[in-house]
Amino acid sequence: MATQAEHATPADLLQPLALTFFVRLRKFLWLSSGLFSAAALAVPMIGVLAFGRLEGVGPSFLAALASACLFGLASIFHFGPDSA
Repeated sequence: MATQAEHATPADLLQPLALTFFVRLRKFLWLSSGLFSAAALAVPMIGVLAFGRLEGVGPSFLAALASACLFGLASIFHFGPDSA
């Protein structure tokens, strides 16, 4: 199955994207919430694996949970790209 990108000419690929401020803001919220929730879970777990201590994991887990909820909400409202 061929996609549009396979049949695009170089002139088609060089045209600038029409990204308005609100489109950029929506994509930023989607991307940053997803990356923050992943980092808020990964960084404390690296500390647990490296040092064996569980101090500070609770607040990071709550931050990751809140960010994951924001990421889910942004995904439901299609703030991210049309195809990933």
